[in-house]
Amino acid sequence: MRRPRLHDVLDAGVAAPATLVAAAAGWGKTVLLGSWIEAGAGGRAVVWVTLDADQDAPQPFWRAVAAALVEATDGDGPDTLGRIVAGGVETEYLPAAVADALRDAPTPVVVVLDNYHEIGSAEVHAGLLRLVERPVPSLSIVVATRRDPPWPLQRLRVADLLRDVRATDLAFRSDEAAELFARLGVDLTAGQVERLLDRTEGWPAGLRLAALHLHDRSDVDAAVEAFSGDDHSVAGYLLTEVLDQQAPELMTFLTAVSVVDLVCADLARVLTGRAEAGRVLADLAASHLFVREADRPGRWFRLHRLVLDILRARTVTARERRDLHRRATEWFRGHDMPLEAIRSAVGGGLWRLAADLTGVHAVALVMGGDGALLEHVLERVPTAVAGAYPELAAGLAGARVAQGSGLDVPRLLEAARTAPADGLPDDRRRRAEVLRQMSAGGLGRLLGDWTAVQEAYRRVPHESGALATLGMAGAEIVPVVAHNNLGTAALWTDDLDAAERHLSAAADAAVPGVVLAQLNAASYRALLRAERGELDAAEAEGHKTLAAAAAAGLELAVQVAAAHLALVRVALDRGDPAAADEQLARLPASETMRAEPHVRLATALLAAERRALSGDHESALAVLRRGLDADADRAPRILRERAELLEASLVVHTGGPERTLALLDRAGPPTMPEGLVTAALLRLRLGDLDTAHLYRAGLGDPPTVRLRVRVLLLDALLAAADDDHDRARDRCEDALVAALPGGLRGPFLDEGTDLRPVLQACLERGTAAPGFVLDLLGRLAAGPDDTGAVRPLADPPTERERTVLRYLGSSLSNAEIAAELYVSVSTVKTHQRALYRKLGAVGRRDAVRRARLLGLL
Repeated sequence: MRRPRLHDVLDAGVAAPATLVAAAAGWGKTVLLGSWIEAGAGGRAVVWVTLDADQDAPQPFWRAVAAALVEATDGDGPDTLGRIVAGGVETEYLPAAVADALRDAPTPVVVVLDNYHEIGSAEVHAGLLRLVERPVPSLSIVVATRRDPPWPLQRLRVADLLRDVRATDLAFRSDEAAELFARLGVDLTAGQVERLLDRTEGWPAGLRLAALHLHDRSDVDAAVEAFSGDDHSVAGYLLTEVLDQQAPELMTFLTAVSVVDLVCADLARVLTGRAEAGRVLADLAASHLFVREADRPGRWFRLHRLVLDILRARTVTARERRDLHRRATEWFRGHDMPLEAIRSAVGGGLWRLAADLTGVHAVALVMGGDGALLEHVLERVPTAVAGAYPELAAGLAGARVAQGSGLDVPRLLEAARTAPADGLPDDRRRRAEVLRQMSAGGLGRLLGDWTAVQEAYRRVPHESGALATLGMAGAEIVPVVAHNNLGTAALWTDDLDAAERHLSAAADAAVPGVVLAQLNAASYRALLRAERGELDAAEAEGHKTLAAAAAAGLELAVQVAAAHLALVRVALDRGDPAAADEQLARLPASETMRAEPHVRLATALLAAERRALSGDHESALAVLRRGLDADADRAPRILRERAELLEASLVVHTGGPERTLALLDRAGPPTMPEGLVTAALLRLRLGDLDTAHLYRAGLGDPPTVRLRVRVLLLDALLAAADDDHDRARDRCEDALVAALPGGLRGPFLDEGTDLRPVLQACLERGTAAPGFVLDLLGRLAAGPDDTGAVRPLADPPTERERTVLRYLGSSLSNAEIAAELYVSVSTVKTHQRALYRKLGAVGRRDAVRRARLLGLL
């Protein structure tokens, strides 16, 4: 039915940022919105998002909204919306990204969020509220829900940011009820309509069900009089009485299909045993009787939620219910719908079947991006049951670890380890152990325990033959994940040969599609080669990896952070600060990297080196110490040692030799070859030749180009300090020959003016790399900053900080800037503090002035 008075309310409502259509089940919210859209929706384009529990988190919620909006924007904002759909936007900025994509849309858009009562996430509520409080002119939101969202509704109404459609509005009036009964073929007098209105209070579902109850009754007046809710709520009475009046065959059919959320013709046939199940569903949907077509590929149907709840509460034997769930589970398994199969098995308490399915499919589901959905299903498994079935405990642990969460994972892993194995088939036992070890390795990575990572993944089978016997879906991904983690662990424990072997095995594996573990492995292989000093190979690998990630919409994934770090390392080693700045600015934000402390500390190290290259040693120290404070406990030893020695190197310039010695003494003797070189060079700079020679004696044959160049330069400087100038020149010449093919300037530039006389001697005597030497001498002579003006930024503003910077040049207050950007005031202040630090500014006006000098404004 079209209800023009309510259409008028909705037409007026979309002039406000949001319209709340709130009422209990059966009040016709969805039907009203559907008819309003058919009537033109006030001239606006409309996108419809039907929500369920799977969208009850910021990322899946905003992905669903963005996916719906893609078709309505006519080419405006597709890149931003695509990044949201691919999960490439940080959670905090999802509402702002949607707003940015629609800000300049030529056609106003209405986003209908149906079944919003399925959302309980405080982050989702807060993000949507931000869009309401800071409206985008081209966007209007219509929320259909059974309960009010946790918003300040009265304040929003007073500010004319929210319009309401409530049960009192949705309640049928006399003329509407009369039209409804007439269209349903029930002939009633005006008095009978009024009595039914009085007893149902205009509840649309009650009236509709009453019409079914009255259809073909010989004594309509008596039936109307008998239609009473004296002892029951109208809702409960009508639902139970009307449903009970239906043909037993129909109720049996509906009860059977109610065990699943979505049903198609073939699944309905399996559940009901009726060959004509597809026709029954189509007829029910066409008559709007309990069933409607679902918005998904293929012809699927969904029972009305209200009816579904009642049907699931009907008394059937546990055996019958389990049998229905078993049929649904087997159908889903046979049609390659593993998540739905697991959901149905869990819903029916079919724990053995659920465990078997989880063991077979958990890896493929998690690696395919469905970890959050799998977690949502397995969270419904009782704790005692999970303790009895190792696949269920390990599967839930793996789903959480894959999302960067260690919540309750140690307990789940222990439950999986100690679950009784008696009677468990060998293939299930081995699958459960693979799941457990992969989850344990993932937890070790979250905790920064690389020894645990190696121990776990060494127990995971890597050979295709062994994996084939497991019967595990996605088994081809298992060795990729294992080699990726083993290679990353080897890199951070300074076993570079093992790192190369494992990372290459993962990165070069022939698997379909883009696998995150492969991106991670390729990224770390690029970083490994950069650390070795193989700059050309590192640069090629880094750019190739980033291009593959961008093509898959994963350019902001933490798995590609190491590729950015590799390119920063290459740029610094080649003496290209602008390229280093570009890659540092493109690194995924700290929120994305919250589960990767090694990435954050490595980033801090490179950012500090970049600032030191500009001569800004105090700022470099600040960046480094923040990284140490945040990540030292969970970062690999090789990074902690590198950071401690870099801190001491920077203090030479800012705090004097005494403080540097104190830092070196506190750190203790270095344990890594790279640390020995750095410590020896520092001791040499401080005049402690004995300790410098002692550290040099502890070095064996350098395994990499970078380390070889650094050791040769250490030998040259030690020889120069001992007045053995011929040896100093020879060792420096050897370093030049080793560094020249890749243009490895970094180790030379790090030693600054101490190395200049030795390089000059090489040039005067004759060198195999005269152009390279002249370039190095020119860079050393110029110094870190000879402009006398504002230094180029070692740590440029991020894209979001640049946006805030533009607003700082206006007269807007922080609160007004926050409103414009759809973020909180505290977020604006955080960006503001970061800008002051990066620009070396003392206030807002000074920041704007310095930004203009640097060409940022």
